[in-house]
Amino acid sequence: MIRSYGILDSEFLGPSAIGPGASSIGSILNVGTGPGRRRFINQPLDGAMVLERIHTYTATPSPDRLVELLTRRPVAYLTGSAGSGRVTAALVGLARTHAPDRITQLHLVGDEPIHAYLSDRNLLRPDHGHIVELARTAELEPSELAQLSMLARGARAAVVFVGVTDASSRQLVEYHVEHVPPDPREVFLLWLERWLGDRGRCVGACTACEGDCVRSYVERCRTEHVEHLSVRTMADAVRFAADFAEHTPDGAAAADLLADRAALRGKAVKLLEAAPAHDGAAGDGHRARRLAQHRRAARLAFAVFHGYPLTRVFEATGALTQRIDEAAGRASGDRTVLEHSLETLLDDIRHEPTTNLAGTVGAARIARLRQPGLVRGLLDVAWHDYDTARQPLLRWLDDLVETDDVRPVAAAAGLLCEYDFEQIRRDLLDRWAASGSRSRRQAAALACELAVHNPDLAARVLTCVAEWVEQAGHRRDTAVRTYATNTFRRRYPLDALAVLERAACDDMQRTSNAIPVGVRGIYHTNGAAVMQRLVRWPDSPIANLRTMASRCLLQLADVDSDAIGEAATSAWPALLRQTATGDVSIADHAGLWPGALLNPVTARQAWSVFERWVGLAADDPDLAGVLCELLNHVLQGGPINRRASFYLRFFWQRSMPDNPILDTIAGMLEGRHHEH
Repeated sequence: MIRSYGILDSEFLGPSAIGPGASSIGSILNVGTGPGRRRFINQPLDGAMVLERIHTYTATPSPDRLVELLTRRPVAYLTGSAGSGRVTAALVGLARTHAPDRITQLHLVGDEPIHAYLSDRNLLRPDHGHIVELARTAELEPSELAQLSMLARGARAAVVFVGVTDASSRQLVEYHVEHVPPDPREVFLLWLERWLGDRGRCVGACTACEGDCVRSYVERCRTEHVEHLSVRTMADAVRFAADFAEHTPDGAAAADLLADRAALRGKAVKLLEAAPAHDGAAGDGHRARRLAQHRRAARLAFAVFHGYPLTRVFEATGALTQRIDEAAGRASGDRTVLEHSLETLLDDIRHEPTTNLAGTVGAARIARLRQPGLVRGLLDVAWHDYDTARQPLLRWLDDLVETDDVRPVAAAAGLLCEYDFEQIRRDLLDRWAASGSRSRRQAAALACELAVHNPDLAARVLTCVAEWVEQAGHRRDTAVRTYATNTFRRRYPLDALAVLERAACDDMQRTSNAIPVGVRGIYHTNGAAVMQRLVRWPDSPIANLRTMASRCLLQLADVDSDAIGEAATSAWPALLRQTATGDVSIADHAGLWPGALLNPVTARQAWSVFERWVGLAADDPDLAGVLCELLNHVLQGGPINRRASFYLRFFWQRSMPDNPILDTIAGMLEGRHHEH
């Protein structure tokens, strides 16, 4: 459903009730001029995301030209049209001059000239590649780039500006690289093979599938279908590939999926004209109008609930019909049972599965569009072409948001933000954010997640969330949920950490599982930054923050280092790897454990962590050395030692009688006992 809106990585992490993150987003997004205002944001990019871009990149000369230029001077200016793959080309080029996990995106806030930022010593991260996307109106001066080159060379950094303006100035020629966009058809085919491979399913009738059917289908798409591909951006090509991987269409079905946005909007116009079918009702003007209205409502509901059970479509159709009747001042009780079939209401927009339905006994039928892109087209036409449709449409979405699964409603609201953000915010988002209903607050968060993908909306979405952060209670909780989404956490990981820290102090988030889960998600790609903050929490005077430190620690203790880039066959726990490499000192690491080991909420799981670590270290002398050094700092006497003795005697020695590390632990405890 989300892919129908052009979004590929939308995900809500954490429990449905409460998500991670809260209120210090204000300090991040409170930007502009004046004291205390941030003038730029320097965000490290997810190394895994960069690697994925590299592995799925359709080769062009742009990265090679960038690398060639960056070897001579550390600043480059890459120009190309939006959506042409220019940012990906910059990522691939910088990944060749710096490691994939050492690339950052630099956001310059406001409309000041480049030289206004050069005096800030924190502008560049040492030994990092930087991507700077310029506004359409931004102009670069040769003197500014020369000054920036000196700064970058001193920091062993590189900077690639990405813009749309042609670098026609003769003085900029030495910095300029013109982007050569890839062939969208090759992007489509590359991603199609990637999506099909990720799904790992047979697309033919193979008796023992070894992937030949996937390669055959991709080749068939190359020869028969790819010539009909019409896209404006590389992201559209990726989205079409995702649709093909899901439906594996051929013939007319493939042509339907490849229809461009203009064709889909034209079809949506005809669908919402909804001329009554010739079913005998044409002679009755009232019934004909009612049928046309019913068909419009059914088509909008079917589009919004694409991918969901038909039951929800039927309920949503009735709700929308009622709202339309209310707006027109008509009574809404004149519908009869078994009046119109789905075929009458929908025409040919419904995708009928070709597979045998015998294996789906007991499962609800799913609403599926023949052309998923019609979701956007139908909402676009309903919003812009019908002057009385807006309020009924908004009230309808508000009615539907009380359901258990708010994702389709939130996605529709997020898409409508592109058409009139202020009205959607006023009539839906702000109301949902202030609501006592958890489902409404979650819907507001997910709508913001979808809307922030639009570059032209991102600043307004972030400002909206920042204002929620500064208002305690339900609005702040909605900001928490917003930062729990995968999109916000991946795009703004360091900001999310600040948000999570403030949220951890909030009593409303006290029992939230999402803050530990969110911290763990950020830890995978920003381990050092997470630990720098986390080690301060146990000394806080705020009890909630101390408890949250223990709960977050247990999440991180479960992460093995090979999950974040280590290539070792026997994975070390990531926390112990960080301790061994000096990313976190042994004293700071040890300081996190007393609260977790003694707090009744976390104690049982915390002692289990050490049991797992002791088992892992039995056959690894290096790991055992780090673990024993950590335990030597943790077991300093008092209640912790008494509990350690209990677990040692009654659990660990029984489950691991031959583990030599247990003798070392027993010696530590005996020595501490004599000292006291």
